[in-house]
Amino acid sequence: MRVALKTLKLIAILCFFSSSIASAVDSKGRLVSDLERDKRSKPEEVIEFVGVKAGEKVLDLLGGGGYYSHLLSHQVGKNGLVVLHNNKAYLPYVGKDLEKRFKNNELKNVERLMSEADELKLGMDRFDSAFFVMGFHDLYHTSPGWDVTEEKVLPQLRAALKTKGKLLVIDHNAPVGSGKQSAQDMHRIEKAFVIEKLKHYGFHLLGESEILVNSKDPLNISAFDKSLKRNTSRFALLFEKQ
Repeated sequence: MRVALKTLKLIAILCFFSSSIASAVDSKGRLVSDLERDKRSKPEEVIEFVGVKAGEKVLDLLGGGGYYSHLLSHQVGKNGLVVLHNNKAYLPYVGKDLEKRFKNNELKNVERLMSEADELKLGMDRFDSAFFVMGFHDLYHTSPGWDVTEEKVLPQLRAALKTKGKLLVIDHNAPVGSGKQSAQDMHRIEKAFVIEKLKHYGFHLLGESEILVNSKDPLNISAFDKSLKRNTSRFALLFEKQ
């Protein structure tokens, strides 16, 4: 009987959790581009995979136009906090989305942080979890005005997470054995490379999800190739700070 009661309580908790995420997805004020992206990003499943709870503090690292920050704002609630981070190099690509998203000042629990890789200003032992979506490969990409490297970012990211804090990494997958070779021209990175690299920086892999895998993606063309219609095959990895 006790086991049955525990099971019912667990089911109730999971149902409430899923319901709160669905409410975030259906919330007012989201951009038209958000609704289109939902089809390929599956945010309900992603946030449930991480297990973000009300009252928590979450970092959206290099969060661009704030797609995940908007959803996480509703998920953590009024007692929680979301920090949406960007650097100056990202602004030309996401500035309009940010302007639209924060136009009515409805996301009061989202703090916008503008900082560069040399000094990210993330704080210490601050976050329960961090979302690093489509940005890990950029640690190995070089271009004028872009100086964001693993040596600069990953130690600061680790320090900003609480002990046992979670790190979600989603990125465009690359062929087996390619490591970081595809980062420059194809904006991709191999899943196994990410796992080994983060292990080196003191992160333990908790699990992975295949919800964003696309078997039709050949993995050897640019992530922005028009034939993919922005629906690349992406890995979703969940780590824990040791």
